[in-house]
Amino acid sequence: MNTPQRFKIIDGTFSAADATNALLAVVQSKIDFHGVEQLSNEMRFGRDVAHSERRLVELREMRETLRALCKSAAESGMRVEANGWMEVKLVPPPTEDRTDTPPVQ
Repeated sequence: MNTPQRFKIIDGTFSAADATNALLAVVQSKIDFHGVEQLSNEMRFGRDVAHSERRLVELREMRETLRALCKSAAESGMRVEANGWMEVKLVPPPTEDRTDTPPVQ
């Protein structure tokens, strides 16, 4: 529908401690979002929460993998190189109008 916008979220080489803090903060933010979304959709709207449940499992696994990777870097005296992009574009709403869903913060 429109041209995607790309944003560089993280780009650099970090100490193991700094990488742990930066990477886990991003993942934890997504875990928090899906936890709140799951509770809201289930309790307030009676909606299916399968997507949020699956995403929470993925994110928790990612968090543990990142912790292990950063711990390995610390133990071996290595640094962590990380880079990541986010792509955002506008799309039409689904056929089912979800006006009762609050905007994402």
